[in-house]
Amino acid sequence: MIDFDYAGRQVRGVWRMVFGGGEWRDDIDPSIDGVFRSFWAFAFSTPFALLAFGAGYRIAASSPEFTKTIYAKAPLAVLFPTEIIALAAYWGASIAALVLAARSIGATRQAGGLIVAYNWGQLLTFIISAIPAAILVITGDLDIFVLFALPVVAASFFINWRILRQSLPINIGVTIFLMALLTVVELSVNSAVTYAIVSLYLLFS
Repeated sequence: MIDFDYAGRQVRGVWRMVFGGGEWRDDIDPSIDGVFRSFWAFAFSTPFALLAFGAGYRIAASSPEFTKTIYAKAPLAVLFPTEIIALAAYWGASIAALVLAARSIGATRQAGGLIVAYNWGQLLTFIISAIPAAILVITGDLDIFVLFALPVVAASFFINWRILRQSLPINIGVTIFLMALLTVVELSVNSAVTYAIVSLYLLFS
């Protein structure tokens, strides 16, 4: 089990890595134990991810095209577990892609620190992303949601950008490539897993 004080230090380290305000290496634990413990970030991220998914579902459901999407073919009781499975799948695929990238540029020694920073960085990203989602759930105002969502999306990209730049000896071009790779991995794996699970639900329902 991981304690919240330890998790808080890791998130603080990522915050310092991204936004400054202190020496992030004093907080980030790049040891083997730290790498394994960093996967607790997935468990901590789950409720925030589900909140964001719920907000996105609410927006999609208000569209006249919603009935044509795969999300209209299954109840939320199926979609919420599906979202968790898809999150785990593309999270793991993203880690694998980053490790392969680190090895390909001869930065294997930095891979542990990269994994730790990425995992806890994802938690930070989901926490920030939950802010506009919570606003939508509370107010139901789509305009206010968009007002907060746009800077949150920008902040999420900036967090991953800074993690890559600080964790690996790479230039801007390689960083852009890795950012694009992570985006493709997330979208493709998330879509594939969601489609597969919902298809199985429809097959056996």
